[in-house]
Amino acid sequence: MSKFIVDKTSKSTPPWHSPWPANELERVPVCPVCGSIAREVLHQGLIDNVFYCAPGKWTSWRCSDCQCSYLDPRPSQASIHLAYGTYYTHQKVPPSKAPYATLASLRKFRRSLVNGYTNWRFSTREVPANRLGVLAFLAAWPLKQRIDREYRHLPRLPNDGTLLDVGCGNGGFMQIANACGWDVVGVDPDPKAVINGRCLGLIVLEGGIESFEGQESMFDVITLNHVIEHVHDPVSVLKACYRLLKPAGRLWLETPNIDSMGHSRYLKNWRGIESPRHLVLFNRQSLNRALNNSGFSSLHLKPGSNPLVSMTQVSEAIEQGLPIDHDIQITTRIKLQLIKQRLLQTFSPSCKEFLTIVAIKE
Repeated sequence: MSKFIVDKTSKSTPPWHSPWPANELERVPVCPVCGSIAREVLHQGLIDNVFYCAPGKWTSWRCSDCQCSYLDPRPSQASIHLAYGTYYTHQKVPPSKAPYATLASLRKFRRSLVNGYTNWRFSTREVPANRLGVLAFLAAWPLKQRIDREYRHLPRLPNDGTLLDVGCGNGGFMQIANACGWDVVGVDPDPKAVINGRCLGLIVLEGGIESFEGQESMFDVITLNHVIEHVHDPVSVLKACYRLLKPAGRLWLETPNIDSMGHSRYLKNWRGIESPRHLVLFNRQSLNRALNNSGFSSLHLKPGSNPLVSMTQVSEAIEQGLPIDHDIQITTRIKLQLIKQRLLQTFSPSCKEFLTIVAIKE
């Protein structure tokens, strides 16, 4: 989660008290995923209660066919930048690791185990590396899941490999992929994010996947980390990914899950709603359908990350009208709620907070 700070003591008028420019709204008469006209209202009066920068109030609809949700009306492509004035991709990438020499003895040992595992699993060349890390993290399944998600379940690199990060933000993952030996290119529509990435020496193009219009079979891996919910035509983006992947290439994506336990509890105050930046929210059924319609047939739901605690804390803050970085105390009520949600998600992964999918171009 970002550490955007909202000054709740400010006497300025909340942005949603002003409407979105009427001539910069577009109607969405059919589902942007499956084209169905059958729908029902899911939420009304949605506001930007996450980053406090977007004007307007919004209505989300639930498609009666594929079960995704989407905004109608929504900001046009020409005006959507108004919703990103304080977005987290404007921030520069903080150092991911403390210098090894500054660590205490126990943390040095843990770092060497992590390095041993990532060198084996993702082809990094970190030092110092303890080969026992392979066994340690295969046994410590939750820690392994967390590391695998951080590296976006990349395959081990046999020789050369090319990777495209769509919506690369400030370039944090591009640095990780570079460390694994991948030749990495990023695209992002946010000029500030592009500048931050280029300052790190990364190859970042301003724009979206349309930057590669007319090209095909360029990349071994394409990743979209919390991107697909932001785009106006998600199926078109997925089709472009399919076209740009080499045969047997893989698409990795993660997105908020509208069927999550968090949404069923917090409804319009769920952190994943984030209107009007999140234009389309998927469940497993609608995401699989969009991927199938884009050409992908081999789909794998990954354990991924399950930020249940952090999503709950932020959703609690939103529900209470507090900044999203407010230190919410984990009360007995919240603890019991988390226990219930963890149990349900263990038996039904389709209700986790995020969907993490790897799709193969066969």
